[in-house]
Amino acid sequence: MTTNEEIEDKVALRESLLDYSKISQALEEGQLFLLGPDKKKTVIPDSVLKVIKDAVTELNRGRSVEVVNSDLQITTQEAADYIGMSRPTFVQLLKDGKLPYTQAGDGKHRRIKISDLVEYQKRVVAERPGHLANMVRIGQEMMADPNYVEPSMEEIIRIIKEIRREHGDEKSAESNT
Repeated sequence: MTTNEEIEDKVALRESLLDYSKISQALEEGQLFLLGPDKKKTVIPDSVLKVIKDAVTELNRGRSVEVVNSDLQITTQEAADYIGMSRPTFVQLLKDGKLPYTQAGDGKHRRIKISDLVEYQKRVVAERPGHLANMVRIGQEMMADPNYVEPSMEEIIRIIKEIRREHGDEKSAESNT
């Protein structure tokens, strides 16, 4: 049974999606501008329009949006949560030099710029198809070798974990065991 509150929430969501659609249409038609206190129209810079367009797109999909300063620095735990791995594994990425960081005032805690974290994540995602192609190539070479011996399931799992740890994907490595 649907409660009045649930119905009101659905109506509010539908109305907000209509509002986002109107904004999307205005963006597409170049009709979005700032209106100053003197009623003077000011053109919105393209960089700001891109942020608005991306935000409206996500809101239309029912997702939440948060705009943050690219120089914002976060803790290792926050960064690990963002990427989806454990903090110790993330700290190892920092120690291995895969991501830049700064030391907090006390010298004990590391801070990571959100822009560096986003760039790292993009880089890892872009590298994945290459890693997969390499694994396929190795598999084909192994199968063509007359001396090839089928590895045990335990050995396959060990190798996959090792590869994923090397590339900072501990969460996936743990979920496949």
